[in-house]
Amino acid sequence: MPQWRVRDVMNREAITARDDTSYAEIAAMLTGKRISAVPIVDQFDVVVGVVSWTDLHDKIKFGDPGATVRASWWRRKAAPLLWWPAGTAVEVMSTPPLTIGPDASLAAAARVMYRRDVGRLLVVDDIGRLRGVVSRSDLLKVHGRMDAVIRDEVMQRVLRRTLMIEPGTVQATVDEGVVTLTGRTGRRTTALAAKRLTEAVVGVTDVVDRLTFDLDDTTPPIAPSEPADRAPFRGLWIGRRPARSVRRVSDRRSSGDAPRAAGSAALQ
Repeated sequence: MPQWRVRDVMNREAITARDDTSYAEIAAMLTGKRISAVPIVDQFDVVVGVVSWTDLHDKIKFGDPGATVRASWWRRKAAPLLWWPAGTAVEVMSTPPLTIGPDASLAAAARVMYRRDVGRLLVVDDIGRLRGVVSRSDLLKVHGRMDAVIRDEVMQRVLRRTLMIEPGTVQATVDEGVVTLTGRTGRRTTALAAKRLTEAVVGVTDVVDRLTFDLDDTTPPIAPSEPADRAPFRGLWIGRRPARSVRRVSDRRSSGDAPRAAGSAALQ
């Protein structure tokens, strides 16, 4: 069953800033969009870094750079003014940015967030161009699928199209993401496949397997036993013929030839 990927849950409307954006413009962007950080891209839309409020904190200065010591009393009593020094995003951004590919699994994205202790990742393509942003809350969208949608996918994609199970043979009910399979299959391997494929459906939290089967084809057949031979080594020649047997044959031949030789000598 196809699994959801980062591209299925990411936010495609990502806000970005160019690498030559000033400190003041970035601060205004963070405030106006109510975000805590903004990705920085170059002229080719390739992500080169991220600027957050933490990165800007050290650049903030208070006071009036043009004020003199003889300022009027009302200016000395007023609240200090906030101003930004000259500088661009490339000078303050954090690098390298934490990125992930759009084809990565949701589990892989969650693992990166956990290990790096971050709440979002930038989604980039093969050449580093920004395609979206995925956050922790986006990863939870997989559990927001309705039970009716999950049941329809189990019945149509898993049971009918993949396993070719006849309609009405197996039924599936879904309650808060928990799928219960009931019915009967011809083979046990089909029942096992139905359970495993259902577990892979997006949004399924658990599977209750109540399927029965006619034939257990997971157990190999037992071969019929053959009657034991009382003489297992019958007809088996082991080793070489003893040398003394050869000598006996040669002795017999010698003893048989001796009288013939003596007889022939007498005739002469």
